[in-house]
Amino acid sequence: MLKVVILLVALGVSYGLPRNKIPDGRIVGGHEADIEDYPWTLALLLHYQHYCGAVLIDPSWGLTAAHCVDHGIFQGLAVRAGSSSKSFGGEIVDISDVIFHPEYNPVSVDYDFAVFRLASPITVLEARPVTLPEPFHPIYEGQIAHVTGWGTLEYDGIAPDILHAVEIPLISHEDCKRIWADRLTDVMFCAGPLEGGKDACQGDSGGPVVVDNLLAGIVSWGVTDCALPGFPGVYSRVSYVIEWIVEVISEPEPGPEPEPGPEPEPGPESEPGLEPEPGPEPEPEPEPGPKPETGPGPEVVSRNL
Repeated sequence: MLKVVILLVALGVSYGLPRNKIPDGRIVGGHEADIEDYPWTLALLLHYQHYCGAVLIDPSWGLTAAHCVDHGIFQGLAVRAGSSSKSFGGEIVDISDVIFHPEYNPVSVDYDFAVFRLASPITVLEARPVTLPEPFHPIYEGQIAHVTGWGTLEYDGIAPDILHAVEIPLISHEDCKRIWADRLTDVMFCAGPLEGGKDACQGDSGGPVVVDNLLAGIVSWGVTDCALPGFPGVYSRVSYVIEWIVEVISEPEPGPEPEPGPEPEPGPESEPGLEPEPGPEPEPEPEPGPKPETGPGPEVVSRNL
């Protein structure tokens, strides 16, 4: 994932929040995976180069982290679906529209969600949408989260071409709050062994986090040196915004402008009738009298703001 840079200092944690948008990606401590086992996983592409993860939530819609697409460059955005490789196979479909969560905060990375519309539905057989949770669906400490993405297998390593997955335990909100303090909101959750060694990292942002076959979250942020002991990764909780997601993807696609219809044909001309007899001559108007004196009138202004 594209993780937020967080500096570790001595025995404490200092965290300013510049976003490290380095286009690499990795799953740390995981294993090679087949797209058939994770068919909802998408590679988010910019000019055909993978730089983030995403998840298929409908044949025509996907979900990713808002910080993956808040650079304002929408031309050249696409996804690769139905392939274990980030660089070949499957199906590439352009992204035609991006909708950010209205409460997304690029500084705190709260509500780190962006829904995108695909230019055409995904049809490749190896891809299918993930199952979405009900609003505020509970998740529990110790449940296993399945995180998928592409990238290097160790810090500053070479990014493999094949999808990788890692299984990590969920951490209670209270324990996570003790680590990240006010940086953690109710729309976030933590996952990862406290002893370190397993994590998501730069380039995995926006990828799916699946718990009990439901989309629990998407990869969001964490420490720069991923998989450090005592600093689990932080994920955006999908069930807290699922009503917004469903509302967005239920909107019908705007159709083309209707073409103007043919002009109506003129009706038949009426037959000429008899000329009416002229009426009496109008009486001449009286001569105008002198104009009354007037003072200045009110100022006339346009009624716009």
